[in-house]
Amino acid sequence: MQIKILATGIAPDYYEINGDVITAYVGTESDSYDLSALEEGDTVTTVSEVGGIQPIRSATRENGELKVTLCQRVGPGHWSESDWMDASEYDPDAVHVVFNQNKDFSGVPFVYTRQGAMKPEVS
Repeated sequence: MQIKILATGIAPDYYEINGDVITAYVGTESDSYDLSALEEGDTVTTVSEVGGIQPIRSATRENGELKVTLCQRVGPGHWSESDWMDASEYDPDAVHVVFNQNKDFSGVPFVYTRQGAMKPEVS
């Protein structure tokens, strides 16, 4: 499975990925989404919410590969989505979205992981 992570204002706290099953966690709630039934060319853009949040933005099977777009919650700042990555590279404690420190904004930038709010690394 290939995943991409979008930077959004509303997102699950973190995910667990096991094969074609994605479990999304929001506070004390969780829900699992088995995407193994997706056939070539099938696309899903809506799944049941968990904690009032849509955890999967899209899922499709292309050339036999499952491609899923997930979300990571961010605060102020200029953020952009991650590149496509193998699902095995997903770490619920890591920042996967990209922070652009070269653009002005007001506030303190932060991003959420399983550990809570974190400041992005800047160079």
